[in-house]
Amino acid sequence: MLFLKTFLLLFFFIATPLAALETRQGWKLAKQEKGITVYTRKLANSNYPEFRGEMNIDAKIDELLAFIDNGENCANWRYKCIKMLNLSDNYIYRLSNLPWPFSNRYTVMKSITHFDQQKNCYTVKLTNIKRSQLPQTIQTQLPTAKDMVQMRYSDGYWLLKLAPTDNNIQITYQMHGDADATLPSELIQLGIVNSAFVTLNNLKKHFTQVDR
Repeated sequence: MLFLKTFLLLFFFIATPLAALETRQGWKLAKQEKGITVYTRKLANSNYPEFRGEMNIDAKIDELLAFIDNGENCANWRYKCIKMLNLSDNYIYRLSNLPWPFSNRYTVMKSITHFDQQKNCYTVKLTNIKRSQLPQTIQTQLPTAKDMVQMRYSDGYWLLKLAPTDNNIQITYQMHGDADATLPSELIQLGIVNSAFVTLNNLKKHFTQVDR
């Protein structure tokens, strides 16, 4: 009986925060594995859900920021990334694979990094901007569109919260992408969850190897 009461108390204190996050603002738990938690939620203006991935890693913040921003790394760790280009004025071009018969999708995002000293955290905000609305200097740096299509939406952020005494960093990766393609809902959900989980898992693997 004592064991049962202890188990129930532990379950309550562990499950309650998860349940609270699931119900707050429509988030639902989609996957929890390898220290990574992924939530998704539906948005009124899109058939593509938004995702939110969370995990903790041990890394130096300057190395983590540099790795995330480095276009040469993209295909090695970001889910479905074919290539990424660092343009001037903190613009980013990223090309991603979409299953046949659809064309590959690209996004052009403005990246803005902000450090909140009071909360001891960095936020890297990413905002997709339509090709026609980009500054002319950025348009000239873009690859030819050819048969590729720009994402309808690709907006979100990285939130990197630093621990006060060591190199442990709490990571939140939240994005909403809309490929402007009619895909089965099951395939969309799988792709959204993988966008968060595979990306974060590969990021964790990289910095685990670096530590070793």
